[in-house]
Order: sequence, then structure tokens, then C-alpha cells
Amino acid sequence: MTAEVAGRRAFHVVLGLNLTDTASSGLALEQGARIASRIEPSQVHAVCVMPEDTSDALVAQAAGRARAYVDEKVASLGVSGPVYAVHVRRGDPAREIAQVAADLDADMVVVGTHKVPELKTLFIGSTASRVMAHTTCPVVVAGPRPKPEASHVIVIEPPCPQCVARRVETANRVFWCDRHLENHHLRGRHVYSYASDVPFGESDMSVDPRGG
Repeated sequence: MTAEVAGRRAFHVVLGLNLTDTASSGLALEQGARIASRIEPSQVHAVCVMPEDTSDALVAQAAGRARAYVDEKVASLGVSGPVYAVHVRRGDPAREIAQVAADLDADMVVVGTHKVPELKTLFIGSTASRVMAHTTCPVVVAGPRPKPEASHVIVIEPPCPQCVARRVETANRVFWCDRHLENHHLRGRHVYSYASDVPFGESDMSVDPRGG
């Protein structure tokens, strides 16, 4: 499939590719590929930025590694449709990613992070914030999914059968079974007042949980 279908302009996704941080790069490539695969026609441009003083030989090596990484990753994702291109530049990563986006009139930029993003610190001091400052298209930050929070559903335990039996046997004069009387978590925070022994208006603190 070509990048141009019936004369329509392709949807361009530019993504940051860091060969020394494949965790973040993989998240960016996965997100960018999945977005682009839903739009026809589309192009995904992976941008790998090397230090300014990188030699031509090392740049060529990086280009080969980047091409191999993109091909392998895309094959593992099993997505089809977009055309993939690899760009290797020298300079500041944020600036060069933004420049490629400008050169291509990109529709979206995707950058990755291996950290679980937090609302207050998502863009502070990150490459994403600097890319956003230099480009007019949307910037997507692809990161790992936050771990699910512990359930806040309150689970109520059923009544202890032995306690229920003791109440029936003693006509509610003894509220707990032997196990809960000797070592139960309610002592100190649960005080029971038996109405036949202590008027309701008196302090429950004066009543022994054993029913005495």
C-alpha cells in the first residue's frame, strides 16, 4: 500500500526514537503505529537524534540499527497500513524532533517515557515539554499504564456462627464466642450494652463485653 491513496495527503506521525532507551522508544513506536494504522493513508517517521559531534560512520550505524529496530517492532505488533521511514539527525533531540515535524507538516508527534506519568510532573523537565514548545501539532506521551489502584470497596464479613449461637444460648447476655472474647479485634473500639442490665442512657463504657 502506498502512502498516497487517490490523491489524498497522508497522515504524518513523527515519533522520537532513542536507541539507548528502547523501553520508551518501544512505547512511542507502538502508540504511533496503532494510531497510524487506523488512518489511511498514513506515514510514521521515526526520528533518532545523535550528539552533535557524532561521526558520519556512527550515524550510518545508527541508521541501520534504527531501521532494523523499527522493522522488528512493527512486525511484532502485527499492525499494517502505514509506511515507515527512519530519520537520523545530529543535535538536540527535542529541537530535531520538532524540526522534522515542521519539515513534514506532521499531524502528530509521539514521544515515549518508561516512567508511569503523574499529572503534576508529566511534562515538567521532559523532552515532551520541549517538543511541545517548538511544534504546533499535538504531542502524545506514550508511557506504561499506571498500576491499578487497590479496590476501595468495603468488604463486610458475615457474622461468626459461634457468636450467633452464643447470643441465642444466653439470650444476648453474652455477645461473643470464646474465640472473640479472648482475642478479638473489637475490644477497645466496640462496647456492648445489654439493655436489661444497664439503662440505655448510661455510658456503654461501663459494660464488660462479656455481658457482665
